[in-house]
Amino acid sequence: MFTILIVDDEKLERNGIKFLLNREKEEFRILEAENGKDALGVLSSNHVDILFSDVKMPYMNGLELVQQVRERCGDMEIVIFSGYNDFSYAREALRYGVVDYVLKPVDPAEFSKTLQRVMDNIRMREAEEEQRTLQKDYLIKYFLIDYLYTGDTDNAAKLEKLLGDGGHILDRCVRMILVSAASGFFETEEEHFTGTLREQLQREFYYINLNSNESLLLFTEKYADYKTLADMLRRFLLKQYESDCYFAVSDAVTDWYSMPEEFRRLEKMLERQFYQPNQHVFFSGDPGEEKQDAPGEDSEIMEQITHDIQYRDIAHLKQDFGRLEKKYRSEKQFSEMYVKFVFSSILKEIYEQMSPADEKALSKKVDRLYRCRKISDVLDIVSTAVEEFEKCTQDQQDGFREEITIVKSYIYHHYGEKEIGAEQLASLVYLSPGYLSAIFKEQTGVTLNRFIRAVRMDKAKELLENTNKKIAQIAREVGFSNSSYFCRSFREFFGNSPESCRKGLTDEEDLQKVQEP
Repeated sequence: MFTILIVDDEKLERNGIKFLLNREKEEFRILEAENGKDALGVLSSNHVDILFSDVKMPYMNGLELVQQVRERCGDMEIVIFSGYNDFSYAREALRYGVVDYVLKPVDPAEFSKTLQRVMDNIRMREAEEEQRTLQKDYLIKYFLIDYLYTGDTDNAAKLEKLLGDGGHILDRCVRMILVSAASGFFETEEEHFTGTLREQLQREFYYINLNSNESLLLFTEKYADYKTLADMLRRFLLKQYESDCYFAVSDAVTDWYSMPEEFRRLEKMLERQFYQPNQHVFFSGDPGEEKQDAPGEDSEIMEQITHDIQYRDIAHLKQDFGRLEKKYRSEKQFSEMYVKFVFSSILKEIYEQMSPADEKALSKKVDRLYRCRKISDVLDIVSTAVEEFEKCTQDQQDGFREEITIVKSYIYHHYGEKEIGAEQLASLVYLSPGYLSAIFKEQTGVTLNRFIRAVRMDKAKELLENTNKKIAQIAREVGFSNSSYFCRSFREFFGNSPESCRKGLTDEEDLQKVQEP
């Protein structure tokens, strides 16, 4: 709704203008003043979009009012009314940025045209400002994402320049939550769920999409319970979108300059989802991370050991096996057959991972365990199997360069497939998705999702620069079904839009554009 101030010393004239305004389809907030001096008082306490002013008034005429208004409110739209004898005043007012003038007596049709012209000016200016703000936000996210992943001080300097005087939300953010989803959730749902998320959380945050499966939320509250907040986020996304996500919650950060180091810790925490799939919220600095749990129930420990073996997490396998060993060494109430059943199950899982086709060798190992007479012998057999499993895993890790090469080659040749992901790639090299993700990050320094996105973006850039294909077609060819999401991803990855890339504009030129007044 536009706010209009009518300034005229004649009440009848003001009522006439109000009558004409009420005939328009638009709704207006209408304010009045009898002269220029009173008008300045109204302007000091109200935001006004359009000023309609008479020329001749007592105390301060329309021309003097226009001069002062233009100094105080540079963007305000100003229209003056003048009689034929006052036309010289009207021409003088045009020098001070008056949009138009209307001759008295006012012609209703002419007045309506002038009003529409003025409102169009406001809407055009607002649209340009919105576009400038949007472009600036894309660049802020582009430089921030690069800074988070690389710690590049050059991009930090560009980001600092964009943020300016400290009025941006990023300058107030003190906590980070990294969210991991599956099946391209943040590609298909991002446009719809961010607004709903703000309604759900009822708090200030800054949203950054990292790739189709990961997003980062930055919060401004210093003393909020972020572990509880992450649990609430998980329940909301599960209920609203049927997406079971994982969350890594950071320690407090003093400012955005310190975020890259904490971001790396968040990535590391999220890698644990593959080893602890039943835990969905990981909290930085949680004392429980390093502390060994007390002996628990069989089902809990056995379930964890199964995951340790499946994901070849040797460190946790030794830890969890130690918990089980301590339990059975210290507690004597279990039958001999039950103890042998428990440890033979572990033995089977270990050797099935090492030699899945050698059933005869496995049968001999299990038979030997069941013939043991002492608990210590049973534990020694399984402990030896754990050591063999560790050596086998280490040998495989030493040769993983070939698997990583195969995966990278497949990505380079199949980046256009929408469903390409950890599960599909893991099947190529006979590894579990979680284990492949972990060793890929370890050997390449980037996550699997980040690498896939980089390949797609580089190919998109090449097609934009060297072909005349439409942007929607290029989006499909590099694996994006949603062209608007592709455009946002391209901006955040390269710092400029696909259109700018095609025209040869650099991120520096785009940066200069959004900083122009």
